[in-house]
Amino acid sequence: MDTEQLIRDVVKNVLLKLSQEGLIDSSSSIKQNQGKDRKIVTGVSVRHIHLCREHIDILFGKGYILNILRELYNPGYACKETLTIVGPKLTAIQNVRVLGPPRSKTQVELAKTDCIILGIDAPVRESGNVAGSGSCVLVGPKGAVYLEEGVIRANRHLHMSTADAEFYGIKDNQLVDIRVPGPKGLTFNNVQVRVAPDFKTEFHVDTDDGNAADLVNGSIVEIVDASCITALEPQMADSDKIPPTIPDASFVGEIQDPNVLKNICSIAAGVPVSTENIKQAVSQVITTTTTEKSKVLNKVDSNNLASNDSNLVQNSSLTKKILITVSDLDKYAQTGITVTKDVILSPLAKDEAIKRGIKVIYEFN
Repeated sequence: MDTEQLIRDVVKNVLLKLSQEGLIDSSSSIKQNQGKDRKIVTGVSVRHIHLCREHIDILFGKGYILNILRELYNPGYACKETLTIVGPKLTAIQNVRVLGPPRSKTQVELAKTDCIILGIDAPVRESGNVAGSGSCVLVGPKGAVYLEEGVIRANRHLHMSTADAEFYGIKDNQLVDIRVPGPKGLTFNNVQVRVAPDFKTEFHVDTDDGNAADLVNGSIVEIVDASCITALEPQMADSDKIPPTIPDASFVGEIQDPNVLKNICSIAAGVPVSTENIKQAVSQVITTTTTEKSKVLNKVDSNNLASNDSNLVQNSSLTKKILITVSDLDKYAQTGITVTKDVILSPLAKDEAIKRGIKVIYEFN
């Protein structure tokens, strides 16, 4: 007899007995459908952005209409438009796809690997729950937006049609388990089910989860009942048993795209910064404390601001600082770098300086 089938039959009989004795509620469980085909299709969700109307106007121009590239498997569409995401490390991921239609709130969905690259602390959330989530800067062809909250790592979820949900005995917002076959096979727990009449049944994971299990768009997985497995709370080993981290000096690269730099500069200044002025602009950092825009890490020379915006400068608390990037390191090869409260050494420049043997000293007295 097939060993797997034998185990399933034993589990089924045990669960049935527990149900008959009233120890568990079988009405809302998948186990009553053990004989049914529970195989479903997978969709691997790459990093993407949902925009509200206000932010579409800022990023692409007033009244701009998103252009449909292709329809998605479930309601919605991929747009021709893409944006650049800039994180606290001043690194960027460019050409990130926008999905439509527009939403009431802008939401950026990333994988954990993306968050590490950008330096964003994004929580695992269901779609639409963005309160207190991660922040970033979105840069488009016409402007830039500081997103105070809205960056999440989407939870594992399963779209289901109403008919399929009834067939499997599954309810909206129920958590189920999904088993993945193959050499990288595993079981995903805590998969949230979302039920709607216009949904097609599709298991959604991000690229990190997909890569871990060798999943691609169209991979077939199976809804299973792993309730016999005791749930575990996240834990950490004692400090003396934590494996050392492998030193990692890799990086994506500092922002070089002139359009990206120009828009980051302009969001703080409130006026366009020309391409010709970018080189001079990025040599200074302005910290404004009186406007919401000050929350972005910007590199602007206040001398380049238009005269009609002089009030912005006068009414702000401005601190000029020296910014040292990778391109500046040759100047410090012999003297070394002294970092004070008025000197900013970018993370990538710091890593490269260490690699080149350039001495870095920190003095904040």
